[in-house]
Amino acid sequence: MRLSYATAVELGLKKGKIDFPNYTAYLMIGEKCLFNCSYCAQARNAQSNTDLLSRIKWPEISVETFKNIFIPTKFKRICIQVVSSLDYWNELNELLSFLEETEIPISVSIRPRNIEEVRTLFKKYNVDRVGMAIDVANKELFSKIRGGRYEVYENMLINASNDFPNRITTHIIVGLGETDENIIEFLLKMKKFKILVSLFSLTPIKGTRFENLLPPSLSRYRKIQIAREIILQHDVEKTDFLFDSNGNLEKLPEAEIDMEEAKKTSGCPWCTRPFYNEKPTKEPYNIPIPRHINL
Repeated sequence: MRLSYATAVELGLKKGKIDFPNYTAYLMIGEKCLFNCSYCAQARNAQSNTDLLSRIKWPEISVETFKNIFIPTKFKRICIQVVSSLDYWNELNELLSFLEETEIPISVSIRPRNIEEVRTLFKKYNVDRVGMAIDVANKELFSKIRGGRYEVYENMLINASNDFPNRITTHIIVGLGETDENIIEFLLKMKKFKILVSLFSLTPIKGTRFENLLPPSLSRYRKIQIAREIILQHDVEKTDFLFDSNGNLEKLPEAEIDMEEAKKTSGCPWCTRPFYNEKPTKEPYNIPIPRHINL
């Protein structure tokens, strides 16, 4: 298993300075995914360093060492990133069996093989939230970039949320060739089914198929963040947004929101994902501060 670098510093496994509160312990199990997403450092054919997920380094640690050094009182949430390797389910079960005794809410981000895996996470291990990433907000691009049929994953998301409303999360990556209109349509649909959407920006990683792509402009990303916040906080429809002929968002609904909240990392309560999408020297796409609305 692996820990995010900031989590490793918090637990004394690595030396370093953390310039922000780190409320969530980010853990990763599995390595070298069976799938081949074009943007992912863990993709089957990626030539990236094996300790990367996005641009974050994840130092390796044995499960036994983790059990010995983990200090639950340091964190308010545990987030487990599951790489779809051959033996991921056994590894995940071992880790969750150990964490069962902690009273910290646990999120699991996974590409489940079927709905039964989702039900097991909630019912057997009492997981707080399950994240099932769609990533690509355009149905035609989905199969080319991520592989598989878009409808299969969207249906599994909706079925999971029907069983466990307000406890399912999904992710969207801005900058994969989708339009603003694609994203707004997706955000509105997911709200209808009580599914929380987290935003990421494309992060070109060396060794991936998309290593030479450019990330979205910060101005476009901010526009999507504001749209997401409006959809989250208000009852709006697609007709309240104005798009040009290319699907670019030209006008947002007139609605009052907290602009600073909109810029913060979106996700489960206490999630900050520090510098997951950008270097510390640049203005972050997602401000690594917990969102008040989630706490």
